[in-house]
Amino acid sequence: MDTNLAEKISTPEAVWKGVQEILKSNLNPRSYNTWFAPTEAISMDEQSIEISVPNRFFCEWIDNHYSKVVHNAITQILGYAIKIKYRVKNDTVPGTPYEATDWQKSSASEPNGSAIQQKGIESPYYTRINERYIFDNFIVGDSNHFAYAAARAVADSPGRTNYNPLIVYGGTGLGKTHLIQAIGNHALKKYPGLKVFYTSSDTFTSHFINSIQTNKVAEFSAFYRSCDILLLDDIHFFSNKGKTQEEFFHTFNDLHQNGKQIILTSDRPINELVALEERLISRFKWGLIVDVQPPDFETRLAILRKKCDESELAIPGDILEYLAINLKDNVRELEGALTKIMAQVTFTAAEPTIDMARSIVAEIAKPDRSMLSIDNIMEYTAKVFNLPIDQLRAKTRKKDVVKARQVAMYLTKSLTHHSLVTIGLHFGGRDHSTVIHAIENVEKALRGDPAFKHQLDAMKKHLEYNR
Repeated sequence: MDTNLAEKISTPEAVWKGVQEILKSNLNPRSYNTWFAPTEAISMDEQSIEISVPNRFFCEWIDNHYSKVVHNAITQILGYAIKIKYRVKNDTVPGTPYEATDWQKSSASEPNGSAIQQKGIESPYYTRINERYIFDNFIVGDSNHFAYAAARAVADSPGRTNYNPLIVYGGTGLGKTHLIQAIGNHALKKYPGLKVFYTSSDTFTSHFINSIQTNKVAEFSAFYRSCDILLLDDIHFFSNKGKTQEEFFHTFNDLHQNGKQIILTSDRPINELVALEERLISRFKWGLIVDVQPPDFETRLAILRKKCDESELAIPGDILEYLAINLKDNVRELEGALTKIMAQVTFTAAEPTIDMARSIVAEIAKPDRSMLSIDNIMEYTAKVFNLPIDQLRAKTRKKDVVKARQVAMYLTKSLTHHSLVTIGLHFGGRDHSTVIHAIENVEKALRGDPAFKHQLDAMKKHLEYNR
């Protein structure tokens, strides 16, 4: 054996030094010096290598941004893959090291039957669940306590409660995905032999289309119907996908009849899921439908404190309170703001300040548009154009209806944060390309018709004033 290679394999320090050399040649100098120069190898065995990092924030940042390149570098040095664990340097109360994500498993997009290891529990099924989404780090408050309680009940007895299906609905970034994946992780630990699978409605649709193209519909159906727990995110995107809805209808029936647990999320109440078949809506109502609302101030502050504790970085209380006061509606934005502050502190060794927080909030927070709903805009537009609001959702191509619908779509995009897909779904389940076309038509009319521009400006002012 080559002497240098033998040395590399024999000591963790030599292995990690080799990894650092590879990383140095593949990353820009600032990234390498910030994230990898301060790290050291602690120990290594045949299954894993343990690396010392300055604080908990390093663990998460390296894992979220450099997991693949680090795994590749270690494999290049050793000739085979091992697990990577990070431990905070000079940890006064040593605990379980932070285990890096296996990107080869977490990034896969196709379901398969290969065995995987979940926190030491042998699961014969590919889950696609993020192992960090657990009940212990889900912050419970008045806005989500009922959904949390229902999720715990289902996780303890999947398929054996009256909560089947369990449907969790609410706005973007409020923790729906965290909550349903926590169900899967809890159930796997309690019942290691369960077949648990998490996916999104878009991925389900892509798998279904691919199975049609490759003449493997039977295999597709067998895979999904063999689940003990099926976690399906964003069912509102099934709208207007007739064949996919039909396949899911039969999958749902098969799972439910056999006592398997079905857990779904949506961005709105079930009754507002336009362009979804009535027979699906009817079955969704068999179980329990719960909502998650934007968190109150106390819950937002608790979320920030929890994240600080996990990252082992001290951020002053007044800064956390400033973030909690000014970022109200989206947990993802709230955590994102804190992550930016942590990154600035880590990058520059600067002290966190209120000015730093103000700057980051200004980047993230748009003017407050949370009180203006799509329904508000549709109702007002219908009134201005003297039309029933239902006409804006209808399939009719009458000229006056099309104009009103396009104006309402344009105003919705201008005055809210909703995506093109969400806007299209509210307007009768239309495709996002229809929304783009509507916006382009309105913008063209604004450039060539001063009277129309005056009318639209007046409508925007009215909606903004009465938001």
